[in-house]
Amino acid sequence: MKKIILICLGVLLFGANLINVNFFESKNKLDILFSLDGVFKGKVKQVSKNSYILTDISTDKVIQKEFTKNFINSIIISPDKNGVRIDITANKPIKTSVALTPDGYGVRFRIINEKPIKVQNVQNSLQNLNANKEGLDAVSYIVGISILIILALILWFLKRKTASLPSLRENMKVLAQKPIDAKNKIVLFEYQDRKYLMLIGNTNVLLDVFADDVAVPKNEVEFDEMLKLSKKYNNIDKYIQNAEKLKEFDERI
Repeated sequence: MKKIILICLGVLLFGANLINVNFFESKNKLDILFSLDGVFKGKVKQVSKNSYILTDISTDKVIQKEFTKNFINSIIISPDKNGVRIDITANKPIKTSVALTPDGYGVRFRIINEKPIKVQNVQNSLQNLNANKEGLDAVSYIVGISILIILALILWFLKRKTASLPSLRENMKVLAQKPIDAKNKIVLFEYQDRKYLMLIGNTNVLLDVFADDVAVPKNEVEFDEMLKLSKKYNNIDKYIQNAEKLKEFDERI
């Protein structure tokens, strides 16, 4: 008879027993689901800044949960004389809300990060990155134009200097030549006991210098063999392309 009375008193004091507790983590919120053996008819009371009590719930268990990658550090759920106590340790300001499951046998206690990272801040960061990238592109464009201007001025100066030396042309002796395209050719000429290999046309590039004891090529095959010995011969296409760009730029200015 006494046992029946104690059970009845327990039912009066606590409307439902705690069966299980589950945690559901997300980036800016944490849900604690309390599963009961009866319908929850209690209330939620805040006893301190981050401590709450769910009344009319009975339990004799202490549950402690640690979180490593969340705005919550730890949760302690323990029995209290008025129900179940929830103690929260958080590293950011929080707010809470409570909701019942449709059948009333479950209580969802939700903890929300009060100051989450806003999407607007992320968008602003992306916009700043794009602005910085556009600024770098503009700088690269200006640097490239400046280099082209300098090269065009150097080419213009070399052309004027070469035109002012007629005696140089008179003393040069062309030994061999090979056309590259309609505007450019490779010429081997002799000047003051030295032999010079040059790319002549849209640009004038000195490819190599030979001593006076180097044999003069007698035909096109021997001239091709001599060209293969020049380290700059493989870059002739690049020299021609750069010369075309500089010529177009020079004509525009």
